[in-house]
Amino acid sequence: MATKLKLTPSQRFSNFVRVVKIFAIVCGANIFRPDYRLNALTWFVIGVIATFFIFTSYTMYVGVVIDNDYTKILQLLCVTGSAIQGATKLVNGLYHASLIRSLIAEILTMYEEYECKDQRYIKYLEHTLSLIKRAVFSLLNIYSIQTIGVLAVPLFYHLLLGQQIDIIALLVPGIDKHTDFGFYTYQFYHFCVVGFASFGNFANDTLMVLLIVHVPLMKNILKLKFDALDELLKEFPRDVDRTEPLLREIFQWHQKSTMFAQNCTDTFFWVIFVQIFASTLAIICIMVCQFLGVWPAAPVYMMYCFAIMYMFCGLGNLIEISNDDLTRIIYDCNWYELTVTEQKMILLMLRKSQQAPTMTVGGFMPLSMNTALQLTKTIYTAAMILNEFVN
Repeated sequence: MATKLKLTPSQRFSNFVRVVKIFAIVCGANIFRPDYRLNALTWFVIGVIATFFIFTSYTMYVGVVIDNDYTKILQLLCVTGSAIQGATKLVNGLYHASLIRSLIAEILTMYEEYECKDQRYIKYLEHTLSLIKRAVFSLLNIYSIQTIGVLAVPLFYHLLLGQQIDIIALLVPGIDKHTDFGFYTYQFYHFCVVGFASFGNFANDTLMVLLIVHVPLMKNILKLKFDALDELLKEFPRDVDRTEPLLREIFQWHQKSTMFAQNCTDTFFWVIFVQIFASTLAIICIMVCQFLGVWPAAPVYMMYCFAIMYMFCGLGNLIEISNDDLTRIIYDCNWYELTVTEQKMILLMLRKSQQAPTMTVGGFMPLSMNTALQLTKTIYTAAMILNEFVN
C-alpha cells in the first residue's frame, strides 16, 4: 500500500493560495492570473453592488417619506457596511493586483528556499502554516455561519410560520414583493447580494491573513540568522572576513522584511479603515434593531461583525508584537564583538526597527486589540444613546 507523501511547506502554502483563488473566481476577480482582465462575471458582480446602493437609496426614501418608518434606515445601515466593504475590497484588489501577485511570489520563493535548510527554519515555516490554517478555518466558519444564518431565518419564517420576511430590508423598484413572483424575485436578488458579499469578503480577508502572518515569519528567520552570527562571533570576534558576509545577508533580509511589511500595510490601508468603520457602524445599528425587535436575523449578523472586527485588530496586534520582538532581537545580538563599521550597520537596523511599518485605522489610531476594546466600549455607549433617541 503506497504511503501518502507529506507536502512540503511551499506546497501547503500554494494550496492555501488555491483556496483564495477559487473564491476570487466566483466573484470574477481572479487577480492571481497575470493576464487577468475584467470579464462578464466581474461586471455582473459590479452591477449587483451598484444596484444595491441604488435600491438602498430608494428603500430609505420609501421608509422615511412614504411609510414614516425610520427603523428601515437602521436595518439598511446594518448591511450597507458589508456592501461598502465588498466594493472597497474589490476595487482595492483590482488596483493592487500586480503588487499582490508579487508579494505571493516572494513568499513562495521564501518557502522554497528555507524549507531546504535545517530543522530550525522548517519549524518556523510549519508554525506559520499552522497559524494560517487556524485563521482560514476560523474565517470559513464565521462566514458560513453568517451566510447560512441570514439566509435561514427568512426560510424558517416562510416554511414553519407561514410569514414572508425579507432576507435584507431592501426594496426593488417596480416589483411587488407581496405577489409570489415578487417574493421569489426579492429572495433571489437578496441571495445574490449576500452570496457575493460573503464570497468576496472571505477571499479578501483570507488573502490578507496569507500575507500579514508572514511578517512574523520573516522576523523569526532574521532571528535565526542573528543566532548564527552570534555563534560565529564566539569563535571569531572582530573578524571582518568571517562575519561580514553573514552580516550583509542579515542587513539585506532586514531591508526585505521591512519593505514586505510596508507593502502589506499599504495594500490594505483603505480596506482596514472601511472594515473597522463599517463594522462599528453596523454593530451600533444592529444593537438598536435588536432593542426594537425589527430584524430577526440581527444577532447572527452582529456576531459576524464583532468576529471580523476582532480578527482584523488581532492581525494588527500581531504586527505590533513582531515589531517589538524585532527590536529586541537586534539589540540582544553580540554587536559588541563586531568591528566599528559593522556596529554601524547594526545601529542602522536598530533605528529602522524602531520606526517599523504598523497597521492603522485610517492613519489616526493603531490597529490592535486595545483599539478593539475601545471600539467595543464606544459601540455600547453609542447604541444606548441611539436607542434612547429612537424610543
